[in-house]
Amino acid sequence: MKLLLCLTLLSVAAATDIQSFRVSNRLIASGLLLGIFSQILEYGMRGIGVFLLNVSIPVILLYLLFLIRALGAGDIKLFSMVGGIWGLQVLCTTIAVSFLVAAVLSFCKVLYHRNLIFRLRVFREYMAQTLSEGKLLKYPQDSQGNQHLIHFSISILIGYAVAMEVAY
Repeated sequence: MKLLLCLTLLSVAAATDIQSFRVSNRLIASGLLLGIFSQILEYGMRGIGVFLLNVSIPVILLYLLFLIRALGAGDIKLFSMVGGIWGLQVLCTTIAVSFLVAAVLSFCKVLYHRNLIFRLRVFREYMAQTLSEGKLLKYPQDSQGNQHLIHFSISILIGYAVAMEVAY
């Protein structure tokens, strides 16, 4: 049952992300409530601690990517939702597969827009500036609009589906 509910929440998140480049906090809250109830049912009151640990891990692991604007807060919250509902094994598999899927989607997107060399140049300049200044900088927004952005929630949805296939 929670497999289908989580899949539904992630599907709705991906659909709304495609429309508005945002993920609803109400949707995330629904998933987190599902997660805390699932963990309490499985572990009793100890499930609250399990839940808190599982939702904290994505925040800790991915915070730097958020700071440089390489990943949105909604994406991190979606990972936290998955971790809260399922636990570390599904969470880690979802994260790993999601980043692989995002890499493939990004590569396809730059090939489609024929701007691979330009994007590599932007990345090289970002890295050089970050290293020369010795501090973490925000990744540059450029004049190409949203051509360089992907909807990471789609990658999370696919990553979750693969994680479920591996787990079950």
